[in-house]
Amino acid sequence: MTGSRKHVAVIAAVAAVLAVAVVVLAQVNRSDTVVEQGSIAITRGGRTLKVFTMAQVKALPCVRAEKTILSSSHADEHGAFTGVPLRTLLGEISPTLAASATQIVTRAVDGYVSSLSADEVSADDTVLLVYAKDGQSLGTFKNGGTGPFRIVILGDRFGNRCTKWVNEIEIR
Repeated sequence: MTGSRKHVAVIAAVAAVLAVAVVVLAQVNRSDTVVEQGSIAITRGGRTLKVFTMAQVKALPCVRAEKTILSSSHADEHGAFTGVPLRTLLGEISPTLAASATQIVTRAVDGYVSSLSADEVSADDTVLLVYAKDGQSLGTFKNGGTGPFRIVILGDRFGNRCTKWVNEIEIR
């Protein structure tokens, strides 16, 4: 084999290994939890702790905050977001749930996964489970919206952890 063919073979082998790694990681991070549209599941260790309906979430004390979410892939988004602090939602299950965790993982209907530290969620009310923007429902994945629920992190400038279409919050 010539030098350039060896390079091509090595690159192809590395690409194949990376592709397999991506598939394996996607399967490891995949959840089997199924919830109805407009509901959100809180899970831990493969168990569903509680499923909240939209009405139950809206009955909790809410926060309304102005936020601009910067994006490198599409137009920046600005609005007044209304939602429940994530620590308040988790506190409905157990007052120590967030504090007893090491990580909190958010999952969306499109497969997007993001994570937060438990300290970040427990510390203050800057991580919100949002259900409205500018007083309007977020809409759904199917109708081009960003909800019915979305995670918005008031302290983050960029939106990479502001999970759209979130339907599961896993406590680790």
